[in-house]
Amino acid sequence: MRKQAAILLLTVVMLGARAGAEEFAAPERGERDLLRDAFDRTLHAPGVRSVELRVYRGGRLVSRRAFDVAYRRDAENARSLLRFTAPNYLRGHALLVLETPESASDTWLYQAEERRPRRVGTAHKADSFYGSDLSFEELEHQRFEHFALRRLPDVLEGGVPCAVIEAVPQRASQYGRLVAWIDRTRNGVARVDFYRGSDVEPSKRLRVALGGVVEEAGFLRIQHMRIEQIGREAWTDVETSRMEIDPAISAEAFSASLLEREGEDLYALVGRHAASGDEP
Repeated sequence: MRKQAAILLLTVVMLGARAGAEEFAAPERGERDLLRDAFDRTLHAPGVRSVELRVYRGGRLVSRRAFDVAYRRDAENARSLLRFTAPNYLRGHALLVLETPESASDTWLYQAEERRPRRVGTAHKADSFYGSDLSFEELEHQRFEHFALRRLPDVLEGGVPCAVIEAVPQRASQYGRLVAWIDRTRNGVARVDFYRGSDVEPSKRLRVALGGVVEEAGFLRIQHMRIEQIGREAWTDVETSRMEIDPAISAEAFSASLLEREGEDLYALVGRHAASGDEP
């Protein structure tokens, strides 16, 4: 009996040690990794997509804007080229955003009536993006290396377990902090609250529809998002109707000279550079 008890005790100790080792070998990922992976999977799929912004005021649809946008990111830079397709008076308008690892960005806006691109200064990045509830700053890729992060208690958001992380920008921004809800089942961004200065209540909220979302090449094919002004009947629905994910999208497709190619199909442009054999 004494021998059996000793064997049983040894077995329990070994199982406990093994369980502890397994738990220690797979620690909870850090806040920066969680945020970076979720934002990349949800909002920063490389390739080309077609987007419509539906702007609501007082519960009524007041305007629509449609555009195609190409996006590429590597270890050094992020690049976006956006070209409006509707309404007719915005056709030919284009936006080029070139970002660096230091979170500095060079933003160029081309308006057909002016016949030349102009730089969007830092002071204007908080401006509304063509009358929507998005700003120019929110179109940029967030590099969380330049944020102070803090993990908040996990919550259920829409019945789904979410990690909640507070991110305080350490560079110039219109926001004092962001709070992001990360859907743990899909590793995607479910919600982001935007706070101005030291405000207790958020001024804006982004909600992402993750139900039934399809994954491709490690990215989520998001079809619907909404960004709303808190305390006002004002919001913008962001609808994606077409999306071609392309991790090897060519850097040659992102050039200031291409801003002035009014009416050129962005999918064809990206495909032409891929066919020419440009290095990604």
